[in-house]
Amino acid sequence: MKFKLILISLLLLTFVCGCTKSNPVTGFWTGTMMMNGKTVDISINFRTDGSTNSGSTNSGSTNSGSTNSSSTNSGSTTQDNTISSNDLMMLEIPLTNMKNNGRSVSFSYTTGDANFSFEGKVDNDKINGIVNMRDMPPDMKISFELSKKSEVPPVKSYSVEKRVIKSSGANISAEIFKPNTEKLHPAIILLHGSSGNLKNMYSGYADFFANLGFEVLIFDKRGNGESTGNNSTATYEDLANDVIACLETMFKRESVDKNKIGLWGISQGGMLLPFIASKTKIPSFLIAISAEVNGTSEAAAFADSIRIVNSGNSPENGHIAAESHRTVARMISSGSNSKEVESFIIQNAQKYSFMENTALYRNITISQEDYQGLYWSGRKYNFYPYWKNLTVNTLVLFGEDDDLVNPVRNDSIINSLKNNKIETKIFSGANHMLKKTFNPRKYPDYDWPRVKEGYLEFVKNWVERMIVG
Repeated sequence: MKFKLILISLLLLTFVCGCTKSNPVTGFWTGTMMMNGKTVDISINFRTDGSTNSGSTNSGSTNSGSTNSSSTNSGSTTQDNTISSNDLMMLEIPLTNMKNNGRSVSFSYTTGDANFSFEGKVDNDKINGIVNMRDMPPDMKISFELSKKSEVPPVKSYSVEKRVIKSSGANISAEIFKPNTEKLHPAIILLHGSSGNLKNMYSGYADFFANLGFEVLIFDKRGNGESTGNNSTATYEDLANDVIACLETMFKRESVDKNKIGLWGISQGGMLLPFIASKTKIPSFLIAISAEVNGTSEAAAFADSIRIVNSGNSPENGHIAAESHRTVARMISSGSNSKEVESFIIQNAQKYSFMENTALYRNITISQEDYQGLYWSGRKYNFYPYWKNLTVNTLVLFGEDDDLVNPVRNDSIINSLKNNKIETKIFSGANHMLKKTFNPRKYPDYDWPRVKEGYLEFVKNWVERMIVG
């Protein structure tokens, strides 16, 4: 009997130890994803073993009525499980749908570019498997491999402070990436595009600038994430005031060189830079990515005309789509009400059936609240005069394959200003986000939508000239 009890105890101990060893997922892993013979780097921090869904973010609640701050050495908010990639300009994007049984592991992540789901086999300190992408062509194959490097990720060269910044009608949730050095730092604030409204979507850029020695502020756009306010009724003045409040926050920091504070903005954010610079003297430099000089109505006109032509319609129909947007902009500027604009759009779409493939479609409805917000009222703004009057050193970059703003036209307009404060450049084979164009039809030897080669180095050299200067 005693022998049997000892044998049972040994078997239970072996079983427990075996289960513990067969579940080695937690820790910091590095590796690659491969597609079409092209690889990109990835690193994953598994902080939980996947026994529960760890996709929700835990960035800490903030007191919207104060400007209290907290600090962490992790370089980001405290996500459970995250994925990063220098090539794809991602920093600690939260993983979702995590499952792990010790022999296999699966998880997903979503960005503005795509949704990816991973399925891999666990073999000691190795994980190998396949990746599926939403709307992925059937003949496309993506694989990944990971090796465990350590129990915790490397210590970053900066810390991250959480802040709540008071603005007009909103409390803005922000994070400040601060280099771990005692000297005065240059500073930069990152501005969103029209759809990328959360701060973690720009954490990759924050990491890039922080490693160059900048203090970097990223924030949730008003009415999004942890920021209060109403995003649907916000105006460009509201967005500008939010950025100015962030500028003033950086200007007051004892660790920031007050003469070296800049703004970086992509798409809508880049478009607004001259407008913001006209309202404050704090910025000493501006970096605009894929900015539309004349405003959102012209961007909408271009994007829908391209969409119509690419769907098989004639260039003439593309021109009609563009002119429809310009007519709407003129109506809004001249004081037409929401129902008058709605009526024009419906009648125009009934006349031209291809307008169903645009943002001005037949069954559209425009509420009074929406009409007062950026999507419609923003179309009356023309930012050309602000670009014309810029007195701040400004870098403007475009991608050759941008399908949301016309890179050649905008580059030509800016250069026609003959303003020696503004420098422009168009990157070939790059999209609106200045990532490599993912278009197998145009580029048969297609690559990942990785950051376009030369882009970050160009920005690095330019900002260093501005700082030295």
